Amino acid sequence: MRTEGGTHTYRLGILGASNIVRAALLEPARYVDVITLSAIANRTPEKAAELAHAYNIPQVAGSLEELLEMKELDAVYIALSNDLHAEWALKALAAGKHVLVEKPIALTPAEAEQLRQASAQPAAPKLVEGLMVAHHPWQQALRSMIDSGQYGQLRSLKTRITIPAKDKHSGNYRSVKQKGGGAFADLGCYWLQFLENAVGLQYVLSSGQSQFDGPDGCDWTFQAALKYDSGLDAECLISFELPYRASHTLYFDQTVLTVPDFLRPLKGFYPMKIRHDLPDDRSTVHDFEPMNYYVNQLQAFAKIMDGTREAGLERSLERVTLQARIVAVAEQAWSYK
Repeated sequence: MRTEGGTHTYRLGILGASNIVRAALLEPARYVDVITLSAIANRTPEKAAELAHAYNIPQVAGSLEELLEMKELDAVYIALSNDLHAEWALKALAAGKHVLVEKPIALTPAEAEQLRQASAQPAAPKLVEGLMVAHHPWQQALRSMIDSGQYGQLRSLKTRITIPAKDKHSGNYRSVKQKGGGAFADLGCYWLQFLENAVGLQYVLSSGQSQFDGPDGCDWTFQAALKYDSGLDAECLISFELPYRASHTLYFDQTVLTVPDFLRPLKGFYPMKIRHDLPDDRSTVHDFEPMNYYVNQLQAFAKIMDGTREAGLERSLERVTLQARIVAVAEQAWSYK
């Protein structure tokens, strides 16, 4: 960490040069002064060199391992395929680096437990899952509306995250089961994080369903549900084959609220809103100024590194376990057919 004029600047290395790196880190970093992009590595060095040239990153490491050995780096951002997230997060922590790793942070409860133990070591660096939606104020605003009871009791929540796969994600880890492929592995974390923030994850029953008819036996459409002891129901529909939609809908005694197109700020600085969703009332409840999820995430990561914000690691690891449990239920049900 460098200190200039009383301001701490964190030197960040990048593991991976996948498509998400530009939108999730390279462009947002322009707006976060306390983050300096210092090095990049990729298994295909040419891709790393291309990004380094385009974004003035001073060092291109010869390998992922070489980047972790750079003592001048304070932190790393991991943008490898899903099956490599936990492995390289563990290596980065062992190298003394703070870690921002793309979601999902892990694929299995066993990986989650390894990360939990590594992060519990004395003076361990910070470990953060890159679930960017968590850092937007619409989440707290919605939680406040639920807690206030201003619309009566919340009865159910329905989430739809359907993003058609271009060319069936050919050549992409999303179409390879052993690499964390499938719609629910890739997108289910958005649903669980939303529920955790809105109503918690103290459910009494869980269910999952899929035909597992995507490439390599991946789930291309997945339905899941949680039931709470209060009677509250939470459902989601997640798909790589249905028309695009990303929304959360909440059914109260007195109204229905929707968070429409909640993934839009992934693409840049866009406004958000929470609105009524009744046949005779589509009025806006809350407007939010244009924000970029990834800029918010980098700002939050800097605060986590300096100790002024909680990392929320345990919540991330709990979601991994729940997600795996729901998939196991769906796989068991499918095997009986």
